[in-house]
Amino acid sequence: MPRRHPALTTLQAAAAGTGNGIVLDTRQVNQMFVEISGTFVGTVTFEASVDGTNFFAIGLKTAADGAAVTSATAPGQWKMIADTVIASFRARVSAFTSGTITVKALAVLNG
Repeated sequence: MPRRHPALTTLQAAAAGTGNGIVLDTRQVNQMFVEISGTFVGTVTFEASVDGTNFFAIGLKTAADGAAVTSATAPGQWKMIADTVIASFRARVSAFTSGTITVKALAVLNG
């Protein structure tokens, strides 16, 4: 089956406080990349759900060295670990002191 074009979604748009952000439907996603940008002091926690309601921390691999992490405190890029099957994904700003945080996700959809 051919893959559909990637879909870019802004999950946090210049967030200046804690919050859940946009929830991304990942039921038909087979690959996802996340980018955090901005100048900030805070923490973004990567979370997934199987039912769209109850969320839990999920590991993403760093683009730099491939280590699995469940949160980030600086700008960078991450990718979904292969064979991860989840219904929903969000990048929750779980701690915030200053600045602004933008989080974008590029999801590659199954055929």
